[in-house]
Amino acid sequence: MSDLAVVISEFVVGDDLEIRRTVTDLVAPIEVAWLTVKFHHGQPDDEARLQKRITTSDIAGTGQVVEAGSAETDGDLRFDLTPADTESLGTRRFVHDIQIRLTTGKVYTIEKGTIHLVADVTKTTA
Repeated sequence: MSDLAVVISEFVVGDDLEIRRTVTDLVAPIEVAWLTVKFHHGQPDDEARLQKRITTSDIAGTGQVVEAGSAETDGDLRFDLTPADTESLGTRRFVHDIQIRLTTGKVYTIEKGTIHLVADVTKTTA
């Protein structure tokens, strides 16, 4: 269920970024999931550079637990980062994790790693 050395890179500041993850080996459906991006591991959650909280409701610019999954079915998560989100991150390297809470109340970290976006070239797209 966990991958603790993920690198999210090769994406451009100011672009939309969809982070999609499949969650395997579930013992119960996913109720909620979080993507948290911080400067460093010790930074408090309320000071996170970016945090997305998703549920089974599809919320534009946030994402969705597309498939809650179960013991027989994989879960499917989609986190939507908007151009404003990726712009706010800039080109520095951050740490991130993805956590899920199951309907049983159990919380699991399914991914941990770094995220690093690159600078764009085109500034005007209108």
